[in-house]
Parts: sequence; structure tokens; C-alpha cells
Amino acid sequence: MVVLLVTLFQRVTMRRSTVNSASFSLLKATSAGALVLAFAVACSDMTGPDRFKVPASVRYVHINIPDSVKDLMLAQESGTFLAGPAGISANVLAPSSAALSSSSASGGYAISHPAFSPEEIPRIIVPQDSVSDDGIATGVPLGFSFEFFGIPFDTISIYMNGFMQFGPPVPNFVSGYMLGDALNIANPPTNILAFAWTDWAPQRVVGGIRFETRGSAPRRKFIMQFNNVPEPGSGRGLLMSQVVLEEGSNSITIYTNTLTMTRTGQRVTQGIKNVDGSSWKADTYTNPINGVVSDRVRQAGTGFRLTNDVVRFTPPSPPRVTPPADVAATTAPSSWAGDLTVPLALRVGTCNAAVNPGVATATGSSEIRSIVPVRSDEAALDAAYPMGATRITWTATDMDGISGQAIQAVNVLDNEKPLLEVPASLTVNNDPGLGSAVVAVGSADAADNCPDVQVSRTRSDGAALDAPYMVGVTTITWKAADAIGNVTTASQSITVVDVEAPSLTVPASFSLNATSSLGAIVNYSSTAKDNVAVTSLVCVPESGSIFAIKVNKVECTASDAAGNSTSRSFEITVVDAPTQLTNLLQYLLALGLSNGTTNPLANELQQVLSDPTSSVSCKKMSDFLNMLIKKSRDIPTEEVAYMTSEARRIRVVMECR
Repeated sequence: MVVLLVTLFQRVTMRRSTVNSASFSLLKATSAGALVLAFAVACSDMTGPDRFKVPASVRYVHINIPDSVKDLMLAQESGTFLAGPAGISANVLAPSSAALSSSSASGGYAISHPAFSPEEIPRIIVPQDSVSDDGIATGVPLGFSFEFFGIPFDTISIYMNGFMQFGPPVPNFVSGYMLGDALNIANPPTNILAFAWTDWAPQRVVGGIRFETRGSAPRRKFIMQFNNVPEPGSGRGLLMSQVVLEEGSNSITIYTNTLTMTRTGQRVTQGIKNVDGSSWKADTYTNPINGVVSDRVRQAGTGFRLTNDVVRFTPPSPPRVTPPADVAATTAPSSWAGDLTVPLALRVGTCNAAVNPGVATATGSSEIRSIVPVRSDEAALDAAYPMGATRITWTATDMDGISGQAIQAVNVLDNEKPLLEVPASLTVNNDPGLGSAVVAVGSADAADNCPDVQVSRTRSDGAALDAPYMVGVTTITWKAADAIGNVTTASQSITVVDVEAPSLTVPASFSLNATSSLGAIVNYSSTAKDNVAVTSLVCVPESGSIFAIKVNKVECTASDAAGNSTSRSFEITVVDAPTQLTNLLQYLLALGLSNGTTNPLANELQQVLSDPTSSVSCKKMSDFLNMLIKKSRDIPTEEVAYMTSEARRIRVVMECR
């Protein structure tokens, strides 16, 4: 598989035979790590899935500086070393005799050299026809937010000459593409990550620039790789370098599998520099000639090689912010609370509280430049705090521009219940003919220190507030509730008095015959009605009792639950035996029978009437009954039956045996 890769590389670069042979020898001599990368290249190039395509957001800037111009610039740079100010640091890879050491200068980043363990080769390939000698691929998505010197970025620009720039590229930056440079100079580029900043020719190799985002939040990685990228022109150097940006830790790791440089005057830079050029960080290079710590080296034609090198830039920990303790407070009451002489609205408090949140402190790896509080409601720190939770974000920023945050909570509780005034209780009479009354009950008034107080009411009978109120007492429970759930209740009673007496119907006065010497059992009917209910109906003497032989007065009284009553009276006359005899005689005479029939019967009755109390009277009543039988053939049957019944009843009243 390695041979296939080399053959591919040779085919692309066959127009420069000197490069072919040098590259072939180099790959044969690479370490095990280089072999793994080479194997991955060959397989990925041929079998990568369609989803590993360059995102549509990526754009290309094509810049091609002629080799003749580059050679002239290299000739001007060759033969000298320029040492930067003592203590200034930039990573300059120098001749193999140079000593590389790890030290820090500024920017707050720490440098380390972990084990060489690169990621699998990225699978998104920048098309060869989109790559130019000194061009730029812009808008490359990282797939997550990456903080570089404390500033978040989600895209990078990849420069073909060995460095990346966070965000969009610096406009009009042309000179200096092909030469690594000191990071402490004031000239551009800034906001860069230089992994092998010098002149390269990625357009001469298939799949020379690759990238990919892998993993899952919050530990994703963005991987960018220059893969077997040669030097331009007559150079025989080669670059296989991988940059890994890690989400969360915001660390930067540069894996250099192979970096060789052969052109006289060429220099290369590794390091990072912030957006305004005020902070940078890199390994230092100690000049073996004069012992000066250098940030800029001009090669003098001596070959240079770097193999399986790792440099990691770890950002400083953000400042540790200690916020004041969380604060719990209650809304402020009104100074008029409890004073019933002032309007309701003046007796409620405020929906906020005056709070002193205190002051945060912070410590960090460098001096703390500022601590700034910002409230979640964007109000001033000393402004009143509204009911509920307000977050104060304390942000501490150190001298390197790195920020840390902590949250303080101010919780203002509303323990104040709404004030509630309900209408006065009412007492009304029932509506005529009804056991109820329509009542205008009025409305309640409520106020609360916080808005949105809601008033509701419930009747004890469950009916609607404007429904008629039944006789008796109905309680209306008024409730005022605020948004937090504080509740105040009060009651109003509606009393409907039943002032309407029952209506009473009794029989008209009537008479009936006595059925014994005591009188007669009399049945009668009386009725009563009421707008609510009749609780009692009493008649004296009551129906079904024995009424004496006389004129009997009956008194009836109907009452309701409210104590209203109505009385009516009527007379029942129980007719005595003499009166019944007279009535029987009149009935007989009125029949118009013959004298031979009427006179004997009439004589018997008249003798009884002359002395109804004598012992002879009972005998005469028996004689009347016997005579009635004798004369029955001359009297209609119905008349005989009637007179027989009357005579027998009279005998009972007379106590005849």
C-alpha cells in the first residue's frame, strides 16, 4: 500500500525528477507513524463515502507567486541569522544541530510535548483543482465553538503555506506567504496557528490538504492535515503534519510526522498569535552559533529535518471566580399596611426588594484585570430586584484576556397575600310567589404588591353568581390569588327571607245527618300551598272525628318553615232526630202518592214528631217501617229503599232497640 502511495506521488510530480527520487527515499525512511498515515491515505482516497465532501461554505482564494520571485526573495534572505529581542518567543525550526527547548513567553498558553499519537487521517479532501500555490481555503467549519486566546470561533481559513487563521482571512495579505516569520513582529498575519509556516506546494499532490470533525459534543475534534506536501520549485523537502483542535479544552496539538527543507534561505515557523498581535506563544530556538534565543531564522542552505515531533499549546485556565453567596429576600411591605383609612392600593407593598448582592472575587494564572457583574434583567447592580430569580453573572478577565464566570442567584420571594374587600352581606325578601330572590350582590375589590391578582367567587350552593338565591342563607366565598399562589379569602352572606304565607282552601259549611245519638263521623278535605313548602296543616276538629249533634265550627291553620301561617274556618251541622223526621215526612208528602198510601205512613211519623223522646216513639218508628212494607207495592222501589234507610238511621239516633 505504501508503494502505491509513492507511485501516485511520483506520477503527480514527475515533471521534477529530482523531487521524485528525494521523496521516494524520504518515505522509505519514515517512521512507523508515517507508514500508518500513508496507509490511511491510500485507502481513504479510494473508498471514502460521499458524505465526506467539502462543505458548501468553503471558498477559495487563488494566489500564485512565480518561482522566480520566490527564488529572488530567498536569495535576499540567505546567509544571515536575525535574533529577536531576548525573551521573545516564536517557534523556529532550524538546522538539525540546533537545540529545541520548551519555554514560555506570553499569551498565557502552556507548551508541552506529549507522545506522538496522531489521529486517523481526515476524510474530507480539498480538491486539487481548488488548491493554488499560495492560496487560501476560507470558511472551513470547525463543527463546534473553539476559543482561541479567549475568543470563540467556528470557522478557520487554511493557508496553503502552512498556517491557519481563525475566522476570515486578513485581506490583502500577499508578501510573506512563502517565508515563516517571527511572531513578535507587528506586521500580519495575526490570529494565526502556524504549524509549518513556510513555502509549500500542495497543488502538486492529490489529497494534499484534508480536514474533518469527529466525535460527539462536548469532546469533538477538528483535524486538519497537510499530507505529503512538497516544497515548491527545485526544493526536495516534504511536509506531513496534522493539527488537532479539541472542543472543551481548546488545546492545539501539532503532530509533525515529517518536515524536511532543502531550499537555501527558507525558514519555517510554528506558534500561535492572537487577533491584535499582542500575545504569541511557541517553542524557542537557541542559535547554536551565538547562543541567542531567536524568534526568526534564515537558513543558509543547510538541510533540515524534523520527524515525529509534537507540540501542544494548552490555554490557561480561566480565572476562578468566587461569587457572593446567593441572596434570599422578600418583597418590601407598604408603610400603610394595616391602615384601613387609606385606599386599598396604598396598603400593598412593592413587587421587588432592595438587595446588596456583595462583591465577587477572582484568582487566576495572571493578574485579574476586571470583574464585571451583569444581571439577567440587564438592570443596574444596585437597582431593586424583582420578585423571582435574578441571576448575576460575574465575569473576571485576566491580563491575557481570558475570562471566567460564576453565577450568583438573588431570589426575591413574595410572601405578601393580596388584600381583598368584599361587598356587605345582604338580607332581602323572597320574590312574590317564589322561594327565591334575584339579588345584585355587588363585586369585590382586590389589590396586591405584584400584578395579575385574580379574583374568583364560589357560592355555597354551587350556582352561578347571578342565579336566583333560594330562601335561607347562601354564602359567597370570594378569593384573591396572586401569580405565586398567595391567597386571601373572605365571605359574603345573602339571606333571603320568606315573607309569604301559605294559601289555604277549606270546604264550605255543610250539614249532615246524625248517625247515632252522639252525632256523626265527619270527613272533609282542606289543602294548603306555599312558595317554599307547607310545614303543617291542622284542622280542629280534625276530619274523621265524631261531630256532635249541633253546629260544629272547624278551624284550619297552614304554616311554613318561616313561621308564616294562614287560618280559615267553616261549619259542619249535625242534624238531630226530630229534624231528620221532619225531612222524612216532607219527602213522603212530596212523592204525591195516593192518600190511601200516604196518610197511614204520614200519621206514624207525625205521632213520633209529637213526642220523639217517649217510649212510644220507637214503637211508632217500627210501625212506620212495617207500614212501608205493606204499602211498598204502591210506592216505587227506590223510594221505599230510601225511606227505609232514613227511618232506620233515625231509630239509631233515637236509641231505639
